[in-house]
Amino acid sequence: MDIRLYPRPAPAMTAHQTAGDRLQIWIGVFGVATPPPIQWFLNGTPITPTTITDLHSVRSAELVPSTSPRAFTGVYEFTGLQPESAYTVKAQSGVQQASIEVQTLPDQLPTDSSKPFHVLLVSCYYQPEDRSELVSAVIGQLKGTLRPNLTLLLGDQVYLDLPTLTDFKDDTTWLADWFERYYVNNWRGPGGLEAILSSAPCISIPDDHEYWNNAPHDSLVVGNTQSAAGRERWRTAAEMLYRGFQLPAPLQLGDPFILDIPPLSFFLADSRSQRSENRSRSMTPQALQALQAWCNRVSQEGLFGVFATGQSLYDEPVGSLKGSVVDYSLSNYADYPEVIRMLMSIPDRGRPILCLTGDVHWGRVAKSVDVKTGRDALYEVISSPSALVSSVGFDQLKMVGGFFGGLFGKSDPWPRHSNPDTPPDFLARQVFDKRYQSNELYGQPGDQVVLLSFTRAGHGVDVGVTYYPIHEEAHVRQPIAVGPLRLRPL
Repeated sequence: MDIRLYPRPAPAMTAHQTAGDRLQIWIGVFGVATPPPIQWFLNGTPITPTTITDLHSVRSAELVPSTSPRAFTGVYEFTGLQPESAYTVKAQSGVQQASIEVQTLPDQLPTDSSKPFHVLLVSCYYQPEDRSELVSAVIGQLKGTLRPNLTLLLGDQVYLDLPTLTDFKDDTTWLADWFERYYVNNWRGPGGLEAILSSAPCISIPDDHEYWNNAPHDSLVVGNTQSAAGRERWRTAAEMLYRGFQLPAPLQLGDPFILDIPPLSFFLADSRSQRSENRSRSMTPQALQALQAWCNRVSQEGLFGVFATGQSLYDEPVGSLKGSVVDYSLSNYADYPEVIRMLMSIPDRGRPILCLTGDVHWGRVAKSVDVKTGRDALYEVISSPSALVSSVGFDQLKMVGGFFGGLFGKSDPWPRHSNPDTPPDFLARQVFDKRYQSNELYGQPGDQVVLLSFTRAGHGVDVGVTYYPIHEEAHVRQPIAVGPLRLRPL
């Protein structure tokens, strides 16, 4: 038996819920056939936390023999804590135990500018390309005054549809077993996402590879998805594993995660799990209602909105061929105009919005200016990938090109990676015409994570953006600071 503990913030279930007086702990128990009894300790004292999700088999009973070892997970909440304070949580079952040191969130953004509120951004992690555990090494640098207070996992924490040449059986039992092995490899460690998951309270949102490339639509590279029945079997298994390892509790698939740390308010949208196959929506009606309410509240209460999703709002619609081979953009869905109008109502009412995403396998900082007023309306920060996925054949060609390029000039530290795309000249031109002019502030190729550093600046907030390249060469992995981005009342 093996036990892992990872911290999570509690989602705000009511308006103005305090973030810093509670903490959730995700527990994973591996290598047993039945859930063991767990005794909890907080700073060495026995305690009975609130059960949010009881310790249960991730795979449902009909998909795994009762005597087979498997993964059990649960979520437990500790309340009555002090904000911005360190705690040690321990879980014990017989002689087996695990402990974790974690700091609660602040109730509000610190006023001391020498102590920023740090948010780590991570996406697109393909463990087979992180065999040297370089991601863990980079996270190990973020200690002391650089230690993250919060981590946002922005999608593709797993690639369930890879390697490409895998013979995926069109059977839910087989798929659930395969997917569980994949998740356990990333979550259990050593290596994988262990260093990220344990460094600070984490919030996850999914993108397509939590399901399959271009989910919920059929994918040319995943044979199981060529039929509706095959997609349903795959989805059933993938949802089961996402719920057990990533879904914030007690939320349901498609629900947004809302977190207030005034004057910041975070809205993390799940724009993947409940997408419609006819592209009529990327978010549920309930999530759209929650987004409208959040936009109104952010404006009414004078907060600065931070909106996160698995894909960029700048992405323009793609054609059916690219959509079926790669992925459809958010702007391909009929609810995109409604979503972008809601979001841009925030700068319309006086404050710029900050958007965060991953997905595209390069990093970028972009800005849109309202040409009517000349004021900054929207910033976007992209952090992607943390470990680039393998592409059979394509990678080998690019590596050969990089090798010969190094013989006749400066070698490319990122031969497998693409350079960042420039944003379109105007944000959501099909909705706003030429109102929001856009430009790139910085582009970062290669494997990476991003650390956002929020500090108060009078009535506004400054956001430092630091890219941490993930590379074997020390001179390549030097951090690159961008900004600060200046969020100010307009």
